Amino acid sequence: MISHRYRGLIKLHFLIKQAGSILLYWLTVWGLHLIVYQRDLLPANYVWMSLLVPAAALFEFLIREERSRSLGGLSRAQIWTVTQREILFALVAIFGVIVMSKDDRMSRVFLALFFCGYTVWISWMNQVGHRMLHHFLFRRPKHYPQANTVVLAPPKEIERDGALQMTGTLPGAEFLGYVRYGGGDVMTLPSFPVLGDFGNIRDICRQCHARLLLALGLDDQPDLVPNLQQLCDSLGMRLIWVDDKRAQFKGNFDSHRSGSRLFLTNWQEPLEDPINRILKRTFDLAFSFAVVAFILPVLCFGVKLLQLFVSRGPLFYRQRRTGRNGEIFEVFKFRTMHLNQTPGAQAKKGDPRIFPGGVFLRKTSLDEFPQFLNVLLGEMSVVGPRPHFVDHDVSFAEIVSDYPIRHFAKPGITGLAQVRGCRGETDTPLKVRHRVRLDHFYLRHWSLMMDVCIVAETGLQVIFPPRSAR
Repeated sequence: MISHRYRGLIKLHFLIKQAGSILLYWLTVWGLHLIVYQRDLLPANYVWMSLLVPAAALFEFLIREERSRSLGGLSRAQIWTVTQREILFALVAIFGVIVMSKDDRMSRVFLALFFCGYTVWISWMNQVGHRMLHHFLFRRPKHYPQANTVVLAPPKEIERDGALQMTGTLPGAEFLGYVRYGGGDVMTLPSFPVLGDFGNIRDICRQCHARLLLALGLDDQPDLVPNLQQLCDSLGMRLIWVDDKRAQFKGNFDSHRSGSRLFLTNWQEPLEDPINRILKRTFDLAFSFAVVAFILPVLCFGVKLLQLFVSRGPLFYRQRRTGRNGEIFEVFKFRTMHLNQTPGAQAKKGDPRIFPGGVFLRKTSLDEFPQFLNVLLGEMSVVGPRPHFVDHDVSFAEIVSDYPIRHFAKPGITGLAQVRGCRGETDTPLKVRHRVRLDHFYLRHWSLMMDVCIVAETGLQVIFPPRSAR
């Protein structure tokens, strides 16, 4: 999770800078061509030079020290040093090629205007744009009005105010306060409040609605990490700890070094990479728009016609479900049941509430198609863990201790669990566990190709419904 956030933020910031640079380049060229020089400055003569700026930026990025690639946690002076390097590399690249090629078609006015604008753009993106992008990508959910990170630390680390030193370093972390681990009093007043002691950490995290637990200064307590991981999994939180002795921990860890600190976490989450999130959202929008534009209107007409004959009432049925980060939303479904007094009860085989024709809609999953509207609204994804009833989330969490982890991603219309046979009623603890394990596998191993394959398999199941469909 931590490396995906860092790498994705670095890549996205770099791409936005280069896209802005190219746009600025061509606005300057065409502005001078149309307004000032006209035929004396032809855009065709400037095509080759437009490739030099991103090429120089890429070269500078590749040879830069790895700890300086992420601007988070760097001082303003350090960021300004990086900015100067970027501007200098672009200057050297362009003027070097001009001198070596003896190309005299380049306008001095253009070069002066472009590099003034380029300097302002790169400086702004590094000093301000990077922080704005960070806050936009990892902004807190609407229903969590306060910060999201609890810091577990011994008194000496609290006195050192370790969390303050890491402000802006850890993507997505906004510090609530400290939880004290071990004996001893905190002699100096830290920047963030001390929320309590380790013995009450579960209650503290619940009361604060914490989404992330950061453990500092526990280098000599490696055995504590598995217990903290179990705690976080049961609360739907992520765990990150700082420890340079990675070899003393067993398992497949995700890690990232920032300066002198090595951040470790147990969870691999490809969807925490902003680039992957953009790819997934683009796929969701393209696929959902096609379904809503060309398939859903036909289905609405057919289902409404069926309802008029066998069960008059509203076309859609809306159910409260749990989404990403525990947010409650309402899914759209075609109504397949008579109007009844137990709408929240899970459907069973031979359920008398289902009207004639409704069984077919449910078995072929055609009743789920209105949920593409939820995808367009940003509440769901095409592929992801299926959203459950709110009360089912509570009962399922009692069966599977790490159940809340599935809320790390947006719920999906279909998912890996569904195409692997986990459809229909979850009436046994074994079915719940199997579905949750597949959901967790999806979160750890997501790829765009996996989404495409799941959608393709779901399409086959619509044509050839499995026996588990209800």
